[in-house]
Amino acid sequence: MSALAATVEMTVLVLLAAILAGPILGARFRVPGLLALIFLGMLFGPFGLGWLGRTNLVFDLGAIGILYLMFLAGLGFNINAFSQGRASALGFGLLSFVFPFALSMVVGMSWLEAGVLGAALLGSMWASNTLVAYPDVRAAGLEQTRAVRDAMSGGVVADMLALLVLAIATTYAVVETLEPDNQDLGAVPTLPLFLSIPALVVFTLWVLPRVGRWFFVRVGHSRVQRVLFVLAGMAAAATLAVLGGIAGIIGAFLAGIGLNRLVPNNSELMDRVDFVGTTVFVPAFLVSIGLRIDPGALVDPRTILLGVLFLVLVIVGKGLAVLVASIFFKYSPAERGLIGSLSIGQAASTLAVGQIGLELGLFEQEVVNASILTIVLAALLTSFGTQHYIRRMPVTPPSSGAIGEVVLVDVSDDTSAMKPMLHLAGRVAQGDDGVATAYAVARRADKITTRARLGQAEETAAAAGYDSSSVLRLSESFADGTLELVEEHDATLVVLAWHGPRLSVEHFFGSELDTIGANCPVPTVAAHLTSTWVRVIVIPGTGDVPWQAEDVRLTLDVARRLAAGGDDPLLVIANDEATTREQLGPRAEYEFVLAHRPGDELLPRLQPTDLIVAPAYMLQEMPVHRRLKFSVALTEHNLAIVAAPGRFAVLSARQHAMGQLLGQHA
Repeated sequence: MSALAATVEMTVLVLLAAILAGPILGARFRVPGLLALIFLGMLFGPFGLGWLGRTNLVFDLGAIGILYLMFLAGLGFNINAFSQGRASALGFGLLSFVFPFALSMVVGMSWLEAGVLGAALLGSMWASNTLVAYPDVRAAGLEQTRAVRDAMSGGVVADMLALLVLAIATTYAVVETLEPDNQDLGAVPTLPLFLSIPALVVFTLWVLPRVGRWFFVRVGHSRVQRVLFVLAGMAAAATLAVLGGIAGIIGAFLAGIGLNRLVPNNSELMDRVDFVGTTVFVPAFLVSIGLRIDPGALVDPRTILLGVLFLVLVIVGKGLAVLVASIFFKYSPAERGLIGSLSIGQAASTLAVGQIGLELGLFEQEVVNASILTIVLAALLTSFGTQHYIRRMPVTPPSSGAIGEVVLVDVSDDTSAMKPMLHLAGRVAQGDDGVATAYAVARRADKITTRARLGQAEETAAAAGYDSSSVLRLSESFADGTLELVEEHDATLVVLAWHGPRLSVEHFFGSELDTIGANCPVPTVAAHLTSTWVRVIVIPGTGDVPWQAEDVRLTLDVARRLAAGGDDPLLVIANDEATTREQLGPRAEYEFVLAHRPGDELLPRLQPTDLIVAPAYMLQEMPVHRRLKFSVALTEHNLAIVAAPGRFAVLSARQHAMGQLLGQHA
């Protein structure tokens, strides 16, 4: 049996069996799947049955798994959530790092006698955190609350600071040991730290995204090519980090941040990248951790004492951070409890740091063993604590601002406008790291030709650098089919192909589009696109009443996304610059033209390559003769009409608003 265990075939068989059984056992015994995989590594490892560990295959796959784990963390980083609560996220994140790090430094230097580098590495282990209980808050509908947002964003800040400490500590450790045969951290660094860190940041956050965008547009139109590119980007960043004496996981994490915009979280590309890593490489890393652990050591009194001590460090450090942050950001008791419960969770990234410290000789094996015990206890506490405080938190409705998460774009008819339609939907989706899904509604007799058109739409989106999917709905009614797809796909915006203004008093957009607009539960854009645009002109209106103000906000948001997505100039024609500045934000670049009658200012400035963006309510308020005048003038121009849910149809929206007004005074 020992000879068989030394073969690659037997190693692969046992490893895959462990990876398959780990999550199943975890769900059965209600423990995190990562702990089940570590346990199976101990069981099958040299301290157990001896079926694994005779070859280096598992350790090599595990080394890739560490890189992949941090790369996925970077890809999944929610940049928008971080920017929304920047002040509280930075404040809590800094506190969440400082307190556990300081306590860990004291314990590392006094109790463990690990030296400055070892204590710093210990601090980076427990200053970071993983939202193990995040699925619970998501199931409870609390993911949009301030508490969860700050816990997520603050955790990212703490993790990045911990990674910075890890980079510095490992660099100096490699320089001191001068071990060129270290397979995990590479050879002696060829660049000093003050050069290697800036070089790594420039490569991952500036060079890699631009090369990626060029590759997606010019070369890599298939998802297989794109998956290989992002994996090559991860490996390149990790290699560059190693050349500078920095741990490869730092480069992998930064590569994930750099490629974040190119790989939307809800896209099929992200699913494939995630599948490759989480199927084999990341589980192999967890199994490889178990191979190094002697099960008997976990019941050693010193290991138990050390594990409990680490748990106290985490609870006290994160608890102090929450209490101090509450003074500045006025968290409620329920928010404090939820943030604290979420913040004490620890997972595989903690083990990754511990494993690096072990390989560098900064830690003893008992530190890694104790950290596993701490992770188990922390997972139980974060789970029970989160469940307790979830019941005390008021449910906040989902934010209406993330219109780009799931964008449905109509490609049912005219293929000549397909490319600009997909450009429009893709740019809106980019703002939220979302996905544009091309859809078509057809009768059964037209199923084959419509499916071919959807395939063409996916190819067109891929050629533009977007990751898009498509869906076909068989229905006798375009309006009914569209509304059904909106509900089924949880769409956040619908982009409808529009053949231009109708010279009709009753149906300005056409009866089907008017029906959709009057009944659609999400914002709607009717797009009449004759060519690719190079400038965006927005006429937002004034928004004198609340429901109009919502249309103004949506219109400016859509226009900003369309201009920013292609670095196109943005021209705003309105009678109130203060509203424009408030909605677009202080960092937005735009040209403003003051006009009390924006329509009269628009026509003399209009170019064939402009895209006009306007709210539907402005059409509702126009006299019929002016509406017909603009219909004729804008027939051959790019036009996008924006409306909030249920307010798209010109006449029905007017009647809806009047009904609301009468209802308020009834």
